[in-house]
Order: sequence, then C-alpha cells, then structure tokens
Amino acid sequence: MIDVVLVVSRGVRGGSGVVHGLAVVAVCALLVGCGGSSASAPRARAPSDALAERVCGGARQAAAKAFGSPLSERIVSPAAANLECVLTGRRVQVTIDSQAGPRAYTEFDTETSHQDQVFGSGGVHEQDQFPVQITVPGSQVAVWIPAQMLVVATDATPTTGGTYVTVAVSGRAAPAKTALRVATAAAGATFAAHPDGPS
Repeated sequence: MIDVVLVVSRGVRGGSGVVHGLAVVAVCALLVGCGGSSASAPRARAPSDALAERVCGGARQAAAKAFGSPLSERIVSPAAANLECVLTGRRVQVTIDSQAGPRAYTEFDTETSHQDQVFGSGGVHEQDQFPVQITVPGSQVAVWIPAQMLVVATDATPTTGGTYVTVAVSGRAAPAKTALRVATAAAGATFAAHPDGPS
C-alpha cells in the first residue's frame, strides 16, 4: 500500500486575487515504518547461486594460493550445467567453465580429440597445441594445452556422467609453469566443490 500526502498552499500575489495552488506530493512506499506499507521479503537465493558461490569461491582460494597473490571472483553463469566464473588478479585472469551432466566425458573427448587431430598426428604439428596428460585431483583424465594455457579435465568415464572442467589462464603475470600450477589448483578445487551430474 502507498500512502500519499497532498498539501495545498493558497496565496495571493500582488493583490490580484488570483489564487495559486501549490501541490506537494510526498510518497511513502516500501520503507520501514511507513503506515500501511510492508517491506518485501528478500529474494531467496536459488540453489544454483549457492552452488556457483561454493565452486567459484573454492577455485578462487586454491588459485590464489597457487598464484601467491589475492584474486577477485565474478560469477558469469551460476547454472550447474554451464557454470562459469572469472578470477582476476594483478596482470592475471583465470576463466573456469564447469559443466555437470551425462555428456561430461564426451565433451572432454571431443575437445582433446580435436586438438590431437588438428595439431598432433596428421595435423599441423604445433607441439604447444598438443594436449599433454597431467594429474588433476578429483579428475579421471586431464590434459594441459600449453599454447592456450588451458587445463581440460573430467571426473566422468565413458559410461558415467560427471563434470567437465576447463580452466584457462591468461595475463603477463602467468608464465607457463605458473599458469599450469594455478589452473591445476583451480580445476581440482572445482571438482571438490561441484556435484556430479546424472549418470
């Protein structure tokens, strides 16, 4: 409910007898203490918001520790099926994409097979584009693509669903060894915090 107070002021100007009306409208709405009005209840957080905060928060802490400097976080997409967050620090950016669902292993296999075909055997032979197998805590399989400073990993198998994770590092403050360390830490934290999708 909105309370409206109307104040009318009458005055005479120059003795002409002309009556002027001045209306002042004060509107009181959605403020604590207004009579007859009620504050709306705060919006409950969606489950996806809580998930995104947990995943991105965990990844930020792990990446910042590996990087040795604080990072801020921004959630781009909170949905479990397509979660994305960006971590930013001084001259470094870490982009985390996480997809939970039954196609997690297929996504991983498609990405790594594409890299292998284009840049590996039978491709243009750019060694830094070729996926190098690495270990990421919580994953079943993981690779590092040096030219892209990108970790690609999944905790799924060909017969079970799970989570497909990519972590890309960019910026002048992230040489290859640092980028690999940061990306691996962020990916491991993502797997630790992200529930698997349906199998």
